[in-house]
Amino acid sequence: MIRLGLIGARGYVGRELIGAIDTDDQFDLLYASSRALAGRALGSSPGLSGLSRFGELMAEDIGPDEASERPVDVVVLGLPNGMSGPFVDALERRQPETLIIDLGADHRYKDGWVYGSPELNGKALPGAKRIANPGCYATAANLALMPLKDLAAGPASVFGVSGFSGAGTTPGSRNDAERLESNVIPYGFGGHGHQSEVESTTGMEVVFAPHVAPFFRGLLTTITVPLDDVYTAAAIRARFNAFYEPYKSVQITEEPPEITMVAGADGCFVGGFAVDKAKPCLTLTSGLDNLRKGAATQAIENIRLALVKPSQSR
Repeated sequence: MIRLGLIGARGYVGRELIGAIDTDDQFDLLYASSRALAGRALGSSPGLSGLSRFGELMAEDIGPDEASERPVDVVVLGLPNGMSGPFVDALERRQPETLIIDLGADHRYKDGWVYGSPELNGKALPGAKRIANPGCYATAANLALMPLKDLAAGPASVFGVSGFSGAGTTPGSRNDAERLESNVIPYGFGGHGHQSEVESTTGMEVVFAPHVAPFFRGLLTTITVPLDDVYTAAAIRARFNAFYEPYKSVQITEEPPEITMVAGADGCFVGGFAVDKAKPCLTLTSGLDNLRKGAATQAIENIRLALVKPSQSR
């Protein structure tokens, strides 16, 4: 049994994590912290009415020092960017052997932290104590680009569209129901944080253009990559099948994935391979559920891998 504490239970990802481990007997949720939900049973909270195991657990308002005193195997930080530092500092002082998973961007590619991509960095995860969960868009783009790393002849263009849950629960322009109605909102051009994350992971130059749409969950990235030679779409698809053959979490499809395929599903779907022979240039689409493979269930994958002793992973 893996004893888990969650800091940040109110957000969409926190709720998704609670729901996922509620049906997984390998996990026991010892506490869930949220100032907004404190004093309420989790089962009475928005989006959590169907809980079976943790419905009666009371949400708490737990600060960094108190969190560092709670005996758990893993602490998941589901906090807004820039807010995880005090919890990490307190845990490192009092419980340095506790596994910490940061779902936010604060520790991605920071010294001492492992980038938590099971497919691309899985060998570094067993025994890790500090894991930075990848971003949702970055996960989709990384998995679509990595098999192409040695074929690319220039920058990759990544067009992304996500459901408004990616904007979080705090009201703003990107989750405003009236503005989103029958609309798609471009944002974050010229240096979105996931652009540098993808470049750091793949070693490829990337230009990223994200958009938010009026559906709740799921995202797609449609990617165009100039190639160093002419390849058939079948050859590219075979390359992806071979690359991800060990991983059930990545499914290669003939047609491009759509939101209705990825919303609510675990794993990443990559497909729609098309080669413009005149260029030559490849276009493909990757998709996933931003709250699941893009966040909560990828964190669960990382927890399982991290808590396997290195000698057991060989």
